[in-house]
Amino acid sequence: MDLISKAKFWARQFPFIYPKKVIDCCQGWIVKQKKTKGIYFSQRGPWCKIIFPESFVDLDGPKTLGLPNLKAFCNNRSFPTEKAMLFYLQNSYLMGHKGIVLTADHKIFQEFSHHFAISTLKRFLWRNPFYTFTKTLKKVEGTGAVLISPESHNYYHWLNDVLPRIKLYESVLDQIDHFCISSLVPAKFLEVLLDFGIPANKILLVNYGEKLHFDHLFVASLPGSEGRSPRWAIDYIRERLIKPPVSAKPLKKIYFKRGNGTDRKLLNEESIIGLLKNNGFEIIEPGTLSIAEQVNLVQQAKIIVSTHGAALSNLLFSRDNLLVIELFSPDYFRTDCYYSLSAMLNLNYWYIVGEKPAGTNWGDIVIAEDLLLKTTQQVND
Repeated sequence: MDLISKAKFWARQFPFIYPKKVIDCCQGWIVKQKKTKGIYFSQRGPWCKIIFPESFVDLDGPKTLGLPNLKAFCNNRSFPTEKAMLFYLQNSYLMGHKGIVLTADHKIFQEFSHHFAISTLKRFLWRNPFYTFTKTLKKVEGTGAVLISPESHNYYHWLNDVLPRIKLYESVLDQIDHFCISSLVPAKFLEVLLDFGIPANKILLVNYGEKLHFDHLFVASLPGSEGRSPRWAIDYIRERLIKPPVSAKPLKKIYFKRGNGTDRKLLNEESIIGLLKNNGFEIIEPGTLSIAEQVNLVQQAKIIVSTHGAALSNLLFSRDNLLVIELFSPDYFRTDCYYSLSAMLNLNYWYIVGEKPAGTNWGDIVIAEDLLLKTTQQVND
C-alpha cells in the first residue's frame, strides 16, 4: 500500500467516535445497497443467503417435587427460532472480543452482537461512546470469517453461539483464509476446531480493542437468541463431537461442582456432596477436563445433578433419557438454557429451587437434602 493509499485508509477510521449508525438488518441493508448502486454492483457486491429457515419450537413442561414455578418456564416452552443466514461483505471491519462488524463508513450491524451484559447494543454504545475508536487498526489480506460472539470464551457460549456458525460457512469453507476468534478463548476450546475442519494455521485471534479491515468477510448469523439454540445447531455439535458413541449402558451418577472463585454458591455443598457420594455419585469439576473428556463422561451418565451454570452445557452430549436435576437460586432463575436444551433432546428434566438465607450474596442457595435425594430417584433403571 503506497503512502497516499495508506493515508486515505487511516483517515477513513477517525471521523467517527460514536458509530455513524446501527443497522438493524444486514439483509435489508444489502437489498438497499443493490437498489441504490445498480445491477453491476448487485452482481459483484455483498450478498446473503438463507441456510436454515425459521421454525417454531414446542416443548414438554419441566418437573419438580418441590414448590413449582411454572411461570418461570412459560416463556421458554414455545418460541420461534430465526432463519440462519450466511452473509458476504466487502470493505468491512471486525472489532474486538464482542465480534462487532462495521461497514466502511462505520455503521454497525446489530444482529451479529446480540449480548452486551444484558444491555441492548444501542444502549451499550451510548454508555460506551468511544468503544469502536481504536488506534490498533490492521488490514488483513485474504478472506475472513467471524467466529466471535460476546462471551465466546465461556463454555456455554462457545458451544452454542460460536461452533454452530461453522455449519453456516460450509459452502464457502475452502475460500476462507482466516477464522477470527476472540483471544480470550481458552486453548482447550481451540483444540476441537480440527473436528470442524479448521486447522490451526487458519485461526486468527482478535485482541480487545483491535480493529481488522477485510476486503472480503463472511459473517454467519448467530445461531439463536441467547439460551435458545435451534435444533440444527444442537444436531451439528453432537454430530461433530460425539465420536464414537459409547455402546455400554450409561450407569454413572454425576454431580457437577462449580469451580473455585465462582459466584452463585451452593452454601451447603459440602453436605450435599457427602449425601451424593453415599448414593454412588461421582463429584466432577468439568472445568478441569478437556472438551473430549467431558463429552465421553456425559455419554456414560444416567443422572446429572448441577446448579445452573455453564457445566450443564455438556447436556448437549447426553444419551436418551438422561435424568437432569438443575438447582436454581430464586434470584437467578434462567430457564432458557438447560431446560430448553433438555426438552429438545427428550431428557428427563427436573428442577429444584433452593432457599436463600437472609444476608447471602446474589445467587447463593441452600438445597434441601431430602428433596434432592427423592428427586434423584426419578430415573427408570
